[in-house]
Amino acid sequence: MNRYLFLKEMSNRCSLLSSFDVGPCDSTQSSIADQLKAVKDRDTRRDYMNGSVLQCRTCNTVLGDSLGICGEIQSLQLIVCLKVSDDVSVSKQLEMSLDGHLAFSTYHLLRCAGCKSSVGLALHSTPEHLSALRNLFLLRKELINCYMLRTGKYVQASKMSFIHRLMDKDIKELKQDLEAQLKQVKILEGMMDKLCTRSVD
Repeated sequence: MNRYLFLKEMSNRCSLLSSFDVGPCDSTQSSIADQLKAVKDRDTRRDYMNGSVLQCRTCNTVLGDSLGICGEIQSLQLIVCLKVSDDVSVSKQLEMSLDGHLAFSTYHLLRCAGCKSSVGLALHSTPEHLSALRNLFLLRKELINCYMLRTGKYVQASKMSFIHRLMDKDIKELKQDLEAQLKQVKILEGMMDKLCTRSVD
């Protein structure tokens, strides 16, 4: 059960409890409500200040940001993105490459809405070795500038690395955090079940 569904279920249970003889001064009910609020209000924001904004090198139109990047293809100098901004339009016409790294692939050009220039491509059909890149947004590094949020400076995308390296330490920390949250959810579920049982009796 994901956290949203759990919180919705807890909210429904709290509504159910209010129909039984549980007074507003009941300390158990208020402590559960406080704990549910703490889970709901927990700060899950990312550190956005370490991010960057991808902009068209010609006209500075925002094309995406670092949260949408999932890697790069170094041999082709392409940034691989899961999502881009609404200012990137996908051409309806299919193009075909007959040579090079993208040989025998068909693709749609990605265009900047500001200056109408081509900024990348989205692969439509590919040989098997490129199949993982189908339907992703591939932005050409040489046509992109990155605005760094922390420093407020522009850096050419061609001078940056977009390879994601998941460190073992980060994975362990994430696992510990998820286990702690799961433990808290189980405790809250147990408390709610006990409270519901008492109220029915």
